[in-house]
Amino acid sequence: MTAKKTNGIWIFILCMVLPLGVGTLSSVLSGAMKGYAGINMPNFALPSESYGIIWSILYTMMGISLYLLITQHPLSSYERGLKTAAIVLWGLQFALNLLWPFVFFNLSFTVAFVLNVAMTGLVTGLVTIGFFIRPLSSILLLPYWAWLLFSSYQTLMVIALNA
Repeated sequence: MTAKKTNGIWIFILCMVLPLGVGTLSSVLSGAMKGYAGINMPNFALPSESYGIIWSILYTMMGISLYLLITQHPLSSYERGLKTAAIVLWGLQFALNLLWPFVFFNLSFTVAFVLNVAMTGLVTGLVTIGFFIRPLSSILLLPYWAWLLFSSYQTLMVIALNA
């Protein structure tokens, strides 16, 4: 096996372990694993048991998207700039994603809503830029983008129901 192929495998593993592993750890440490006990949820909210499955799928797609971005070899300095911007946006949205459960379950529904809106904006930028670099990386993020829209609305309803 060539060094380039071996490096590609390690990059793929890192891109998968980062969102799946760190995302799961964030969920456990934040108290999200307890579910929504004691929180008035809107009637359209999914059962708390479904979130682990949904997030596993979304984190997998996020990891593959990151891998596609990282391994894309840009031809021009413009493309290199776009690639750097996309990776920075990915990192920023992921940092907010890791922070969100702690804020929602321990601090403030309102701040969690603001984080959700910020993540949605970052992912919107990431999807847009990603289409110019590697379209499949953006397509893989569309379910996550849709989930963030749903989550923003749900969090807004949680604010209203728990005020």
